[in-house]
Amino acid sequence: MDKDFRENYEAFFIERFVFSTAELEELANSECHKRLKEDIYMAYMYLLGERDNLNIGIVRNVGNLVNQGYNVPLGFRKIDVTAGSKAHFEPSKPINIINDINNLLYNYYFMWKDLDVFLKEAMFHIKFMRIHPFEDGNKRSAKLLTTTNLCKQGLPPIIITKEDTDEYYRFINECDYDGFAEFLKQRSNLENNTMCGFFRIINGVSMYDDVDIKAIQKIVKL
Repeated sequence: MDKDFRENYEAFFIERFVFSTAELEELANSECHKRLKEDIYMAYMYLLGERDNLNIGIVRNVGNLVNQGYNVPLGFRKIDVTAGSKAHFEPSKPINIINDINNLLYNYYFMWKDLDVFLKEAMFHIKFMRIHPFEDGNKRSAKLLTTTNLCKQGLPPIIITKEDTDEYYRFINECDYDGFAEFLKQRSNLENNTMCGFFRIINGVSMYDDVDIKAIQKIVKL
């Protein structure tokens, strides 16, 4: 039953995660959606399966996985790009990307290790997005890294929806780490409730019965 619930929850979460990502990227075509789902699922499972700390190779692999179904050069970008119409920052120069990613990872694991977990993830996500290491798929990669980072620290994952777009870019444009940290905390708590409700449905548990959320998190290996 534990394994069945974990697999059902993973499928349920990925479907919602992909739907929100497709909405953000305005992918209405069903074939694009199907390919996006497959690519994100592979990247999600790849990251969850990695027991080592993130490194430059893992980050590059995530970008390759989310971009493999599209006509986009793989690896770190070698050209200057803009970060989209809602972005008001200049991404890293191609020559600086590897150094900037390595510095980000160093800060994440050593300089920020004692920070509140949501603040640490907010800083990582915003700085990653401002580096913009890939020609495409940067939002997908950043969201995957953040949600799997939370899972590995025993916290429910997060979903960022199309309705969050303006607020999301405000956090990034203004480097509002505290605001984004609170946003991530709220979304993680929301997924906590969703996970609990899903467990009730799958196992036929009455809404009047208590559910041990920590036990559920252990089942899904959060």
